[in-house]
Amino acid sequence: MLRSKLSSWREYLTPINNTSNFDEKGELSPDEFIAAGDFLVAKFPTWQWGSSPPQLQKPFLPPDKQFLVTRKVPSVQRASALTEVHFDENGDDDDDIIQVAAPQLTANAVNDEIADMEALMNANDDDLADFDDMEIVNNDSKLRKYDMYITYSTSYRVPKMYLVGYGGDGVPLTPQQMFEDINADYRDKTSTIEKLPVATATTSVSIHPCKHANVMRVMMAHAKESGGVRADHYLVVFLKFIASVCPGIDYDYTMDALA
Repeated sequence: MLRSKLSSWREYLTPINNTSNFDEKGELSPDEFIAAGDFLVAKFPTWQWGSSPPQLQKPFLPPDKQFLVTRKVPSVQRASALTEVHFDENGDDDDDIIQVAAPQLTANAVNDEIADMEALMNANDDDLADFDDMEIVNNDSKLRKYDMYITYSTSYRVPKMYLVGYGGDGVPLTPQQMFEDINADYRDKTSTIEKLPVATATTSVSIHPCKHANVMRVMMAHAKESGGVRADHYLVVFLKFIASVCPGIDYDYTMDALA
């Protein structure tokens, strides 16, 4: 779990920066994160603010606004239907890194990772629209439910997503099962097994935030063509990006909320 430990230390050691550089870098200050969370909760009531145990709270955030969470989000369609997922068995410290045997990317794939992510988000829009029209059937062999947590990353100054999954019978999913619901193009690059930092004894899969600010700048540039986007709109745009990472998890991220 070396990657997870390094991430935790980076978060702990990075000083808090309250200066806004949203327009320049696509990052959020803690105050902007709170404003964006308030906007998300107002527009999408399935999301709520949550409080962590005292020993896990971040002092620069209000005790009752430590993270955002939406619970029991359904997932029927596996993102890994056409890929093979297995864990590295070499026995090294990076035992949380996933090795993926996936088809070769099409010609649309480019070396620039931001362009890759943008293309994936656009390509997934039609698939997600089709998925929204599916009838959710309570079939324990396919149905999963996810608790989705959004925290604030002090080291990257952006939101960070954590997924905690359960089978249709309510039994917690293993990390390997949760990785089946991550798009193969992101799974090996940005997904990590971590202890959920806002609760005790809970294993999650996190979406690493290292590229979030760059991706958000691209998405906000597109949004500006339709009248612009404010810092408090950030999480609505962020959830559209996350929908391309885990396309089978059926939560509402409609951009209509920005109207």
